[in-house]
Amino acid sequence: MKADANADAWGLPGVLEFFAERRGTGTDVYPSEWFFLKDRLCEDVSVLDIGCAQGGFAQVIAERVKAFRYVGADVNIEMVARAKARLPRHAFVHVREGDFSALGDEKFDLVLVLGILHLHETWRETLAAAWARTKGALIFDLREWDGATVADKTRSYMTMDFHRADADHQAARLPYILLNSTEALRTVREVCADARRIGHYGYLHPPSGTAVTPAEQVMMNTWCVER
Repeated sequence: MKADANADAWGLPGVLEFFAERRGTGTDVYPSEWFFLKDRLCEDVSVLDIGCAQGGFAQVIAERVKAFRYVGADVNIEMVARAKARLPRHAFVHVREGDFSALGDEKFDLVLVLGILHLHETWRETLAAAWARTKGALIFDLREWDGATVADKTRSYMTMDFHRADADHQAARLPYILLNSTEALRTVREVCADARRIGHYGYLHPPSGTAVTPAEQVMMNTWCVER
């Protein structure tokens, strides 16, 4: 039920409108994401994008690379439908939160999990599923701070009033998970135990404007884990 509620939140009209307009060009990519992404985009790269929304990162990659294989996966079926309509040359798969069996066992040169791990309770399972499908590099982001980890949705959450401030959008809430930085490193090393190299790069930044959280600033940390 909780996973379905999270998936439904991503399908609210204002959220769909937001991703139709944003995260679809290189100018929408955060500096911490480009830090690792720019060096891993090459001709004929295969890419799995978990939490793809409407496939914006396929457009980002196409600005740099002519030939590549892109598979996007998302928990919201309307996001997937819109992605298929916008970008028919790429593959898009609807998955359920915590269940990535629809993706099969294929491994990819590059796996992206950007902007979603801190917004759902089963983020560790998502990270493990992403790593299991990585044969090259896995790039993902976390929201970190120096305090104790906060995973209680009543204390730290994000409302979904991206473009609209009506009651439905404000009532829909996702967890806004703040990870203690030491715990974040420990978790990454545990989940990606056979990694050849682990790197991360980030910067302090105020939380999302739609987030209610005890942190005045969070470390926007992007990680790159390589086999």
